[in-house]
Amino acid sequence: MQSALCIILCVISLAIIALKPAYAADQKPAFSLMAWDYADDAKTMKAMADCGINMVAFVPIKALDTCKKFGLKAIVFDERIAGDRWDAPFDFERAKKALPAVIKDVKGHPAVYGYHLKDEPSAAEYPALAATMDVVHQLAPGKFAYVNLLPGDGESYDKYLEDYVKICKPTILSYDRYVLGEDGGFGAGFWTNIAKVRTAGIKNNIPFWNIVLTSAHWGYREVTAADIRLQVYGSLVYGARGISYYKFCSGSLPILEAPDLGNFREGPLDEFGEKTQTWEWLRNTNRKVLNLAPTLVKLHSDDVYHIGGDIPEANHGPIENSLIMTISGGEFVVGDFTHEDGSRYVMVVNKSLLHSSIPSYEFRTPAKSLEYVCPISGKTKPFIAWAYGLAPGQGVLIKLK
Repeated sequence: MQSALCIILCVISLAIIALKPAYAADQKPAFSLMAWDYADDAKTMKAMADCGINMVAFVPIKALDTCKKFGLKAIVFDERIAGDRWDAPFDFERAKKALPAVIKDVKGHPAVYGYHLKDEPSAAEYPALAATMDVVHQLAPGKFAYVNLLPGDGESYDKYLEDYVKICKPTILSYDRYVLGEDGGFGAGFWTNIAKVRTAGIKNNIPFWNIVLTSAHWGYREVTAADIRLQVYGSLVYGARGISYYKFCSGSLPILEAPDLGNFREGPLDEFGEKTQTWEWLRNTNRKVLNLAPTLVKLHSDDVYHIGGDIPEANHGPIENSLIMTISGGEFVVGDFTHEDGSRYVMVVNKSLLHSSIPSYEFRTPAKSLEYVCPISGKTKPFIAWAYGLAPGQGVLIKLK
């Protein structure tokens, strides 16, 4: 009888542990994994949390308790601030008038991470956004005034970023760039865009988040596991401090009068709200990122360079002080980092979407020993280079000793 009771109590305890959020409601996630989508129901939010998501981009006030239940942080969306059209010019007077009421309605809810202001603004909207950010910071200290920037290339984009930083003084840079064409390629614009955002972030000491594609629509293809890996590790190698997924649900946003793109499909949740294979792939990658995150957030990005194949615009190959000089066995993007304790790390990402690689490395200075941060456990283990293969799109975080 006692034995049976012990078994029952163990089962109950395990169930409680399984339902416990990943972090307390009043804590900020160390690394943001955000569903760039609208959510207001328990089924969707649970599916997000179970997938490793810890933040949602568009949450109405009525759904904040549901966010808290599943350990999700929320970017509050309210039409009183943002308006009802995604492409309408940002209206400072409207937002200024609305913010006190919205923040009062939130009542200091622990799930709130920030407030949505504008997606993909033009530079002409910066002054209005800057004034609104000031209001958010005055009325809700410590909360994020969320703006997501346009993608871009060239010198005009450098100015777009620099003007945003100068005028708006953001606490985080967020942008989107989708490069998964139906021809099966991976657009070089991914590497150009992220290099420019990284440069702006480092120059101004501002972390950045990257929004990547997880739902096919228009001329963007249905994603593969390798697509997810390359977009995610391809962001981490540049020092990203957050990754957002567009979209988590296979359907248009039910807000902002967003146009019906018509052929959303095979996102992590399908058109009926059911989990897809993409959900499984994304969960697998998110679990690895969250295991790497305690180390990633202590690293400073020193440099990023490409080895093998063409070097994308705004990027470069190895230079005199690069930690790795050559790698054989494919095409790679490499990030050099310094830990807050002074130790050096390097991340190597396999850029192929089709072929695995067991790279052979030539380090600038031979290391006494190599370790890697295991994405399965988060622990540091000996790195045996000749045995460690990289799947298509996969990366490895190596510590030099």
